[in-house]
Amino acid sequence: MQKLPEIKATYEWFFNHYQAEIENRTRQNDLPGIDRLEARRDVMERGIFVLMFGQFEKEVDSRFQRAVATRIANPDWTQRRGWDSPFISGNRVPFETKLAMVLDSRSPSFGKIRQTYETRNHCAHGGTTNPVGSIDSLAADLYRWQSELRT
Repeated sequence: MQKLPEIKATYEWFFNHYQAEIENRTRQNDLPGIDRLEARRDVMERGIFVLMFGQFEKEVDSRFQRAVATRIANPDWTQRRGWDSPFISGNRVPFETKLAMVLDSRSPSFGKIRQTYETRNHCAHGGTTNPVGSIDSLAADLYRWQSELRT
């Protein structure tokens, strides 16, 4: 999640400028201008949401690849079993499968991550109806989830 601080800092820079512009438009009673700014903020937040979650996806993939390499190298078949399957070692493994291999699927975080992933997919494909919530909360969740991942 190397780029997460930079992505979040960029969002904060944008949001500070957005707030100043909203204040200007409010003083001018420019309601159509405020509406346009709100629409732009929504687009920006959705993009930032996708970029931030993408950093977590990259971390899950990295942990998954390390787990596969470690398990495949194990000489004990009972530990290696299933990890050397061609379905696991390819690049086409779905995110949710990778996640289940590096995080207990019974943990409370697993369900929350899946919901967040659904929102990420919704936004990444042009959806605008699912709310993205707080960018600060998302960042905190991503760091917490990262700490729960295992290889």
